Amino acid sequence: MDRGGRELQQVKADKPSQAIVVAKPLGADLVVRRATHLIAAQSRNLWVLHKQLAIRLIALFLVAGIGAAGIANRTHIANYFEDFSGRVSSLFAQAGLSVAELSLSGYALTNEELLFGAVGLEPNLSLVNFDAEAARVRLEALPSIESATIRKVYPNSLIVELVEKQPVAIWTVDGVNFAIDGAGNRIAPVETPIEGLPLFVGDGAADDVPAMIELLRQFPTLNEGLLASSRIGDRRWDLIYDTGLRIMLPEVGADAALAQIVAMENQHQLFERDIAILDMRLKDYIAIRPVDRTPVEAPEGEQQ
Repeated sequence: MDRGGRELQQVKADKPSQAIVVAKPLGADLVVRRATHLIAAQSRNLWVLHKQLAIRLIALFLVAGIGAAGIANRTHIANYFEDFSGRVSSLFAQAGLSVAELSLSGYALTNEELLFGAVGLEPNLSLVNFDAEAARVRLEALPSIESATIRKVYPNSLIVELVEKQPVAIWTVDGVNFAIDGAGNRIAPVETPIEGLPLFVGDGAADDVPAMIELLRQFPTLNEGLLASSRIGDRRWDLIYDTGLRIMLPEVGADAALAQIVAMENQHQLFERDIAILDMRLKDYIAIRPVDRTPVEAPEGEQQ
């Protein structure tokens, strides 16, 4: 076959020693078949060479199409799943799997309303659909909760076991009492100071409570009868005792002042004397104000 698509045939000549070659045109159907075969072969070769790229492009177009459809209908999809979830939860509740009992334990400082809100119970909420992990995260986000454990007890009970943070002191500011932890963070408000915990009073006191607790721990004698430690101007401390004694500590060198007070107590029984104020703020000397024993005169017209 020549380049023109003609079929070459060998024709016998008149003489046996001679042969004549003539070109016979191909039929149109044969040309089409051979061209189709050639294109198919090239397509197979291209598919083998670029198979992975083609698959990735097809997948990309599919994902893009699905994503576009999802974005366009995201509101309807979200509403559908929310409605579907509500129907399933309602069916479980009707089947007797709704949360009917909630057991809370391990809390003393935390407000119950905060706990119920963090658990997230709703009417007709089924135990099957209740997200215990999400509730645990919400509970442990409360300032007073150290850890929480939630257990589902079928058919309708929920058990919540809590571990609260341990308060180290009570901080009173603007007439409100707060239990605070070892870092000075507020754990929870309390109605009254908790017996056995030291009391600290004043603006800014909470931040300095850990250091003051550690300082007072070095002088056990000074903790006896101590009612409160009052923060003055967020700069220094006054120690207030049940006898009415107020010890005014300096802004700098409070540890040295406390050591000096302990030495005077050991030598002179300082706390047994009628002292109203012991001022340690001055570097060179100590100022002492005795208790005022002056009789109070009755107003005129009143009987003695």
